[in-house]
Amino acid sequence: MPLEYITNREISNNEGEVKGKIKIMKMREDDSAQIEFACPGCGFLEKRKEKWGEPFTTGTGSKQFFSIKCGKCNLVTKLLKLKKEAAKKKK
Repeated sequence: MPLEYITNREISNNEGEVKGKIKIMKMREDDSAQIEFACPGCGFLEKRKEKWGEPFTTGTGSKQFFSIKCGKCNLVTKLLKLKKEAAKKKK
């Protein structure tokens, strides 16, 4: 089963402190992604499947980002693609 997308990184909260983590893995044949998410706001850890498409993924290519909503505190975290995130930090 070939991978279409995979990421494993830490997430900062609104104050810039690294408090959360996310792992996303999508296989090419599936229409959903496996997500492991530790909320940067409340620390809630959850594993779930999300349908690959709106509202989870928005945009395409380098402008694509992911919106992950915490199941406990409802905090919405927007995760940019790594290339876009690096360019934003550089500015």
